[in-house]
Amino acid sequence: MTENFDVAVIGAGPAGLAAATEAASHGLSVVLFDEQPAPGGQIYRNIEGVDRRQLGKILDEDYLKGADIAKAFRASSADYRYGATVWRVDTGGSLAWTNGSAARITNAKRVISATGALERPVPVPGWTLPGVMGAGAAQILLKTAGMVPDGPTVIAGNGPLLYLVANQLFSAGTEIAAILETTRFRDYFGAARYAFGALKANEYLS
Repeated sequence: MTENFDVAVIGAGPAGLAAATEAASHGLSVVLFDEQPAPGGQIYRNIEGVDRRQLGKILDEDYLKGADIAKAFRASSADYRYGATVWRVDTGGSLAWTNGSAARITNAKRVISATGALERPVPVPGWTLPGVMGAGAAQILLKTAGMVPDGPTVIAGNGPLLYLVANQLFSAGTEIAAILETTRFRDYFGAARYAFGALKANEYLS
């Protein structure tokens, strides 16, 4: 049986939840697909189940704001398909997806892709050894199970996620032995032309 909706949203992170909620508020029939068992994406992962007393201060106020976004989505008329993988989207708005047991087709007049960011780890010698994990994986453990690495921890890589995870793990009691920034010094010169634009949005820098 083929279903028909006005809007299909792929991804239940902040953008996907907000898009689905807003579309539904205008009387449109909406369906949201996401691979995870609960809404939130990576940014607001486990936002509905997190222990606020234990992890609220560690994950900060910006993370906790996700609870309002998830609550508004739950209260909307949008249809929610969790544990669903969308594996094809055709130009006519036909989506092929599976929930792990059966493949299905859903048609939508409009499709919104809100699949979020992707962590791209760089393989290095020893990266599969016990005790080595991606920064995103460490953050998932913290948000879903309240677990942090045991013993001195070295965090290596580049980008803002590196420092966010380091701060969260430190606040949770992890001993941060070192942060290894892999960005080359000459790369900063290439990024310098964007400095003025960044300063105009200083709320993101504070």
